[in-house]
Amino acid sequence: MFPNQVMEKTVKNLEKEVETFDLLVTFKEDINSLYSEDDMINQIELALDNVKSYYIKETEFYNAVTLDLEIDDSNEIIRNLTESSPEFIEKAVPIDAVVPSISDNIINTAIEIATMKMTREESFTVNCELRSNHSETLEEVTNKVPCEVCRKLNLEYTLETPDWMIIIEELGENTGIGICRPDEILIN
Repeated sequence: MFPNQVMEKTVKNLEKEVETFDLLVTFKEDINSLYSEDDMINQIELALDNVKSYYIKETEFYNAVTLDLEIDDSNEIIRNLTESSPEFIEKAVPIDAVVPSISDNIINTAIEIATMKMTREESFTVNCELRSNHSETLEEVTNKVPCEVCRKLNLEYTLETPDWMIIIEELGENTGIGICRPDEILIN
């Protein structure tokens, strides 16, 4: 293979379209013995009955679905899910960006979003959910994100009562990144 052909193949691999989404909902794993994934999706649809336009997508992971939203306010969706109090939802997280599941992409994007949302006097914590077989290579993200955010933005990393949560949700080839205040996330 000639160098130009190698470069073209590499560029085509990098141009692979990332499947985006606005909200990630995960289900409690122990509940799966009682409800099917379809039952859990139906419960989400009931909770979002008054929301005009959204689309639920299944993922390759049985306990996670993503939502595409037509509205900009994912907080409204989180409120609706919270008010309906579905016992099978583990968490619902607004997603700011979706990137390929490559450590550098995840780290750089998390820092970029943190720069836009956080101020120097604030604290944060990081929650990474790595689901795939290649997650061993992504484990460095769990350590690097807090270090880089502290170093580049001079923010305080804490595990107790943070001002912000950096949520990293790996779903195979793509990873969702959400940076939210703790009250903007549904965690059961």
